[in-house]
Order: sequence, then C-alpha cells, then structure tokens
Amino acid sequence: MYKTDYLTNRILTQNTVYVQYRKTAKAPNITCPHRHYGYEIYYFQNGEATYIIGDKIYTLLPGDMLLFRGDISHHVNPSERRPYLRSILNFREEYMGRVLHPFVQERMKQLFNSSSGERLHWSEQESGEIEHLFSQIAQEEREQKLGHQDMTNALLTILILWILRKNEESITRSHLIHFQGQRETNVERALRVINKQFRKRMSLEDIAAEVHLNKHYLCHCFKQVTGLTINQYLTKLRIDEAKKLITETSKPIGIIAEEIGVGGVAQFSRLFRQYTGVSPRAYRQGDLR
Repeated sequence: MYKTDYLTNRILTQNTVYVQYRKTAKAPNITCPHRHYGYEIYYFQNGEATYIIGDKIYTLLPGDMLLFRGDISHHVNPSERRPYLRSILNFREEYMGRVLHPFVQERMKQLFNSSSGERLHWSEQESGEIEHLFSQIAQEEREQKLGHQDMTNALLTILILWILRKNEESITRSHLIHFQGQRETNVERALRVINKQFRKRMSLEDIAAEVHLNKHYLCHCFKQVTGLTINQYLTKLRIDEAKKLITETSKPIGIIAEEIGVGGVAQFSRLFRQYTGVSPRAYRQGDLR
C-alpha cells in the first residue's frame, strides 16, 4: 500500500504552499511509501539517508535536492547514526501557472514530471542561499502578514527559477555526478520487477530469479536500502491497488483479490484489514478512507 499523506493533501487543498523548514523529527509515514497532491521540493541538509522515488534509489548527501510529483510513491530511509535534517516544500502546479511565464512553466513541468524524480546538488555557498529562501517562505506562511501570499509567490518563483538554472548548469557542464553502489543497483532492478508485476502471484524466489541474484542476498540488500522487506513492499503495493479498485469500480471483492495477486477472499480480507484497519466492504462504504 502507498499511504496517502492526508495532512499534505488537506493543506494543499486549503493553501497553495506547504513548507516544512529544517525538520528533524521522523514523520509518521517515514517507513511507508506514500503519495500526495502537487509537486515536492525535498532539500536534504544533514545526515545519511536513501530516498526511493518510484523504482529509483537516491543515496543522499547534504546539499542534495530532490524534485518530483507527489503522486509518485516515495519514502526515505534515514540512518540512525547522524541527525536527520531536511526542508520540504509542496506546491500545486496550477498555482505556479498563474505567476510563471508559459515557457518557464513548461520547463518546470518537464523537470518535476520525471517518472523517478530528479536530483540537484547545491554547493556549500549555494546551500546557504537556498536555506535562506526556505526560511523566508516559512516565515511568511507562519506570520501571515499583509501581502504574505504575494511575498510567498515571489519567493517561490525565485526558488523555482534558481532550480531551473541549476538544472541547466548541471546538464551543460556535467557537474552533477553521483556514483551508485552495487547494492542500490540490485534493489532498483528488483523494484522495477515488483512495480511492474505486483498484480501477479510472485514469490521471493520469483523476484530473485528475475534479477539473477541469490534470494537471501537480495532480501538483505532490499531491507538495508529501503527499510522495508520485499514482502512488506509488495503487500503495500497490492493493498493500494485494491483500495483504488474498491473505490473506483464495482468489481466483487473476490475478483479484486485475484486481480492483485492475493487469492482467496478470506486471505485478502484479513490482509486488507491488517493494513487499513477496516474490511474491504467497510472501505467501499467510505469508512476510514
């Protein structure tokens, strides 16, 4: 299951921007793939972490910035060895469409709409300027002084333009170079298989055979990189697909169970209740969505 980030959705329904500045505490959904409305700018400031967006794994360094659509499944797996510090900004695409030149807006959409996100890296000097922008936006949203929406518009526009210019620089000068270890490469291969074939009945042995790796070694790599076991990740995908089918179609529960690769109604109902807290029938009726 991809957990829906209802807090971000609620804020972006009411406001056009949701900013979290220098956040240190672990979020409740930190170990669970989740998704939400709008675009996300995730700025990593301190610690050690891997971030999974779709089937792409990013091993983060301080100064890294991730840019992606919120409706792509994503989650972070931070290390316990160092303090985990980041700033996050969510905004709606249509909001920026009212303040950006159409050409600039199109470049922004191209950058954020990558299927597995994009990464930029800011130097130490640049990072100070980026953090200052985050701080100003957070202050405007917190204090709500006269003209705060116009000021937030201006500051967010500056941030997006800096991001687009940095991306151009990174492409033309090849400044953005990150080396990925074999462990992360192995897990990305497994994620591609799982994300594509999760509706089929598949075992750990099936997945390991697809990526030509020892099952135990693959399980070890997957847990280290994502913070989840393969079975946990696979089950979450299936339950999320089931939730969509339950709410968007009138298909019988037994058919849905078959379509997501779970099997019998009893097994599916037990698994669904375990992950959502309600039965499939209650979920269809609107309980705890």
